[in-house]
Amino acid sequence: LTGEAASIYEQLRQWRLEIARSQGVPAYVILHDKTLRELALQRPGSPQELLDVAGVGEAKAERYGADILRLVG
Repeated sequence: LTGEAASIYEQLRQWRLEIARSQGVPAYVILHDKTLRELALQRPGSPQELLDVAGVGEAKAERYGADILRLVG
């Protein structure tokens, strides 16, 4: 990743780490690195577009979608 996508990826990783720590789970349980890369590259702009990203299902979109859309927007 380069440029803006790399920056977004790092922001997503930091967000994921904070969420994982607050839930007491490993970071990959929240979202895998590959999914974070895809989010940074695709930059979904709506909940529906979020569901098009591999690794984001309805439960994760519902739970984390608002945060993710804010970070990639």
